[in-house]
Amino acid sequence: MKMRWHVLFVLFVFALSGQVGAAEEAYNLGPGDRIQVAVYGQEDLETEAELGANGTIHMPLLGPVHIAGLSAPEAADRIARGLEVGGYLQDAHVNLLVTEYNSKSISVLGQVNKPGQIVLKGPTTLTEALAMAGGISERGSERIVLVRVGSDGKQSRRELQLRELLDSEAENRAAVKLQKGDTLYVPLIDQFYVHGQVQKPGTYSLDRPLNVMQALSVSGGLNARANNDGLILYRQQDDGSLREQDADLYDPIQDGDVLFVKESLF
Repeated sequence: MKMRWHVLFVLFVFALSGQVGAAEEAYNLGPGDRIQVAVYGQEDLETEAELGANGTIHMPLLGPVHIAGLSAPEAADRIARGLEVGGYLQDAHVNLLVTEYNSKSISVLGQVNKPGQIVLKGPTTLTEALAMAGGISERGSERIVLVRVGSDGKQSRRELQLRELLDSEAENRAAVKLQKGDTLYVPLIDQFYVHGQVQKPGTYSLDRPLNVMQALSVSGGLNARANNDGLILYRQQDDGSLREQDADLYDPIQDGDVLFVKESLF
């Protein structure tokens, strides 16, 4: 539980810093965004509009103006230049404000507290998006799957470890920036099971790489009745069957593994 609250706190801080960063970096307008345009000293030119599918808005005097792909200041400058070049104003001062961000969204699915669609209001990192989705739930893994569709229509899949995104070395690595249409998926946390002659048999979270020796330690170690040479590992195969094998102390534990410690006969 403590680890989860720590993760949520760090993600919240990341989200706050991300909002500042988003304000400093340019947001490029796109279809569906709603804007408000004001021209200094020309109240009759004030306009509220939604960018159409072709990326344009309709401005009085100018007609259709294509502003998709531009930042708000760049779009304001394009409108001002149009008013000047058209001979309507000599020195146009235009202010453009984005009132609704609708053109860029991602999906955050799986084991998060608020799954669903998130509208990006600026450059957003993976950790910031997780914070916006309420953080990872108690049943969620720290293994994050990022699904992205490229410009060629092909889908790519990338797995990332939240622990690595938040550790002390994170500042030396490039942040994972999200793009329009990305999907983040948080699967159920990996688990393994320890039964037989151990101090605390039960189900355990596989939240970091473990081997058999470490798994035994997590379960409290062997009890007085344990057979030191009687370690059995049951692992589910792709066809659904279970494979039984003698376990070595350094064998890695995988999701769904069952580690069984036999009882000593003496």
